[in-house]
Amino acid sequence: MAQRSWKGPILGVTGFLFMLLGTGYFAMSGMIVSMSLDPGERTIIGEPPAGYAVADQRMLTSDGMDLAAWMVTGPNTPGDRAIILVHGLGDQAWNGTNRSLGAAYVDAGFTVLAMDLRGHGISGGQVLGLGWYERADIRAAVDVLLATGFQPGRIGIHGTSYGAATALLAAAAIPEIGAVISDSSWADMRDVMDAEIEDRTGMPAAVSRWLRPGIALTGRIVYGLDFDEIRPLLAVPLIAPRPILFIHGEADDRIPAEHSEALFDATPPQAREMWGLPGMAHTEGVWMEAGDDVPSPFQAKFLARVTEFFDRTLP
Repeated sequence: MAQRSWKGPILGVTGFLFMLLGTGYFAMSGMIVSMSLDPGERTIIGEPPAGYAVADQRMLTSDGMDLAAWMVTGPNTPGDRAIILVHGLGDQAWNGTNRSLGAAYVDAGFTVLAMDLRGHGISGGQVLGLGWYERADIRAAVDVLLATGFQPGRIGIHGTSYGAATALLAAAAIPEIGAVISDSSWADMRDVMDAEIEDRTGMPAAVSRWLRPGIALTGRIVYGLDFDEIRPLLAVPLIAPRPILFIHGEADDRIPAEHSEALFDATPPQAREMWGLPGMAHTEGVWMEAGDDVPSPFQAKFLARVTEFFDRTLP
C-alpha cells in the first residue's frame, strides 16, 4: 500500500493562509486609506473679516465639484491684483489664520478670494485629494478671477499646511499664478503619513509603517493617488521662475521644518525665499495653536512680510 503524502495538503493550507493574510493586509490597508481620506466633521463656523465688501461665489471644478468661495475687497482696493487663500486640513475659508490674512491683504490693496476646499466647509465632496485633486479647486478659483478681469501673473496664492501643499501642486500646473507663499507644507507626504494616520484613525504608527506598501497600492488603484507623483518636492522646480516664499515654524513637530528646507533646496535660487520662525510650532505665525485667540509673537511681522512679498512679486 502506497504511503500517503502530506505535501499536497500542507501546501494547500500554506497557500490558503497566505491568501488569507494577503486579503487581510489589503483590507486593512484599504480601510486606513478610506478613513484617512474621509473629511470627517466639517468646520462651518468661519466668517469673512468684518468691515469689508464680501461677494459670495459658487465655483464648479472641471471634475464636477461644487465649491463655496468668497471675494473680499475694501474701499481702497485697486482691483488689479488678487490673492487666493487656501486653508489647512479640517479648516474652512475663514477660520484659522485666514481672517487675519484676508484683512491684511485687503488693507494692502489686494482683492482676496478664499474658498472651502472640497470636503471642507460648505463645499461639495466626500473624499480628500491630498492636494492633488484640489488642484482643480485652485484652477476654478483662478478662472473666477480671470473672468473678473484679473490678468495672468497678477494672482498670488497663500496656502497654510495642507493648503500650502495644495498651493504648490496647483501653481506648478497653473501658469497664471504669479507667486506663492507656502506656510508649513510637507515635501513628501509619506514622511508625515504615519503620524497623520495615527492622528486621524488611531492606528499606531508602527502598524501604518507595516501597511505602507498596501496603502500606496490602494491609494493608486482605488483613488488614483500616486504618492510618488503628488510630492510638492517635484512641483517646486516647475513653478520657477515664479517666486516662492517658504515659511515654517522651527519647532513644528507635526510637519517638521526640514520639509520646507527640502522644498527650498529643490527650488531654483532665483525663485526662492525662506523664513524660519524660531520657537514656533505648526502654523504659529499669526495665532498660537495652544491658546484660544492668542496672537503669535510674530503676528505683526508675519502680516507685514507676506503682504510685502506679494506687493514686490506680483508686478
